[in-house]
This record gives sequence, C-alpha cells and structure tokens, in this order.
Amino acid sequence: MATEFDPFWLFKLPLSGDVMQRISLPWFSPTFNFAGDAGIEKRVVSEVASYGKQIGWLNELVIKLAEQQAVDADVLKKVKKAVEDINEIKKTQANTVLHTAVDALKQLEASEPQLYKELIKRCADDAASSGASH
Repeated sequence: MATEFDPFWLFKLPLSGDVMQRISLPWFSPTFNFAGDAGIEKRVVSEVASYGKQIGWLNELVIKLAEQQAVDADVLKKVKKAVEDINEIKKTQANTVLHTAVDALKQLEASEPQLYKELIKRCADDAASSGASH
C-alpha cells in the first residue's frame, strides 16, 4: 500500500509501472530560433540527425583536416548521407508548399472570385515594381 498520494496513479492502471513519453504539443514546446523553414528544420532533426550529432560529425572532420590527418570514412559517409537526406527534405517541402499554395488559390478562385482577382493583380503589381527596382 502506498504511503504517499500519487496524482498520476490513473496513468499506471493498465500498466505495471510508470509511463514516460515525450509529448510535443504545438502550443507547449521549447522555443528554437530556426535559421530557415521551421518545418524543414523539424524534419531534419527528427528524420536525419539531431543538431548535436551533425555538429559532432562536422567537428570531427574539421579537426582531422586541420591536423592534416585522414578523415574517418564512416563519419564522412554520414555527413554525405545527411546532406542528401536534407536536400531531399527541402525538395519535398518546397513541393508541398507549392501544392498547398496552388490548392489555396484554386479554393479562393472558386469561393471568392473577386478576392482572387485582386490578389493576382496585387501580386502582378508587386512583381512589376520589384522588377523595376532591380
């Protein structure tokens, strides 16, 4: 019999012990200052390698090169694979963003034709004015 009150007793009922799980909620997560697209950065960290691993690989390569030693072929292979994977994520993400934008424009055109025309005109005007300034 437990001598202390455990407010998480309900989470242990179906199992024999504590349950530990990382929960990532969009409204409750650490703040990261992403240099680029946050979606790409999250995918890279979850699908390719953590920032720590990536930096570790690069540090190892830089030190070996600075000391004019042969680089570890396995580390170099990991870095090359990470670069390939990251480029594929970027390509996929760009295609996804493009498709999302096209779908949104189609929906806008179907539901709000006048707003669609205004948006297209505004974009054309912006493109013309930015082209003239270059």
